[in-house]
Amino acid sequence: MVNRYGQGVRSGMRRMAIAVGLPLMTALLGTLAPNAEAQGQTVLKAAFYQPAGHPIVELAKESLAKIEKATEGRVKFAIYASSTLVPTAEMASGVDDGTAFMAIWFMPYMSKTIPLFDIETIPVWTAGTCKAIIDAYDAGLNDVYTEALKRQGLANVKVAGVSECLPRVLAARKEVRVPADAKGLKVRSVGAEADMFKFIGASPVNMTMDQAYEALSRGIVDGITNGFMMLYERSHLEPLKHVTNMNLTSVLMHVIYNSATLAKLDPRDRPTVEKGMKEVAEHVRAGLDKRNAETIASSGGKFGTRIYQPTEAERKEWIEAAQASRKAFEARAANDPLIKKGLGYVYQFNPRD
Repeated sequence: MVNRYGQGVRSGMRRMAIAVGLPLMTALLGTLAPNAEAQGQTVLKAAFYQPAGHPIVELAKESLAKIEKATEGRVKFAIYASSTLVPTAEMASGVDDGTAFMAIWFMPYMSKTIPLFDIETIPVWTAGTCKAIIDAYDAGLNDVYTEALKRQGLANVKVAGVSECLPRVLAARKEVRVPADAKGLKVRSVGAEADMFKFIGASPVNMTMDQAYEALSRGIVDGITNGFMMLYERSHLEPLKHVTNMNLTSVLMHVIYNSATLAKLDPRDRPTVEKGMKEVAEHVRAGLDKRNAETIASSGGKFGTRIYQPTEAERKEWIEAAQASRKAFEARAANDPLIKKGLGYVYQFNPRD
């Protein structure tokens, strides 16, 4: 009886030791196991509105991995796709307040508050090449963008460079050769381009690309403008069989990042990360150029896409249709020094015709 009692006491004491000891051990381990910051590793958040697996996300990950390696693991990037970290239209604000360190973003989403960003959708790019566009941004237009963001109260956002430059095309349910053919179309378009479509008798609809597929299925729009690859990747070419190369502007996106967060990094890593942001833009842009060419080549077989290249005479009609929006934008330079400065860089590499 005594032995059984003694065994019961000892058994109870063991159970109590386990009950008390496990939480205590967990607490001790939690104290002893440092997090990434305590180990000297800084985690920077990268925001994308494209889904995981999208070429922009995957190309960016390749370039960000090189930064991680160059900093010997002291800097780590966490990827947030599909606008899971910051809503699509608010990515500049999300970078400014530090929710994200960097993002790849379409700047004209802010053109209502920063009219300068409409410059991307205005037919002022007369050279007709992405090289002339990139040259203008590298010469100083990226810095003008940064200045414009600061004027708007987003003082922590810095523009690193152009991460996408793809010719903007029109995809529609019917063939559109000249502006008159677009009359009556409900076209998803952005920035000043929407003014052009309104001028020629179409009905522009302003929405993000995240909303476009549902809008197509519900009949809200029957045409979309964007880079060819973007239309391909999002399967917009399933219902929109006809693509017209208007050759007026290109779809641009930029790498933006938080300069205040950069300044807090280990001094050894700041130059690497800052240079790395520019390299992300360059790497993504080169990869998208290649992917765009591949999608053009395969679209006929996959979607039955019919691509129309306007004749020189037809292209002049498109240019003429866009002149009203161009002149209106140029007129705004008189009261907006940033637009004036921006156009100065544009015309260095794209002569006024």
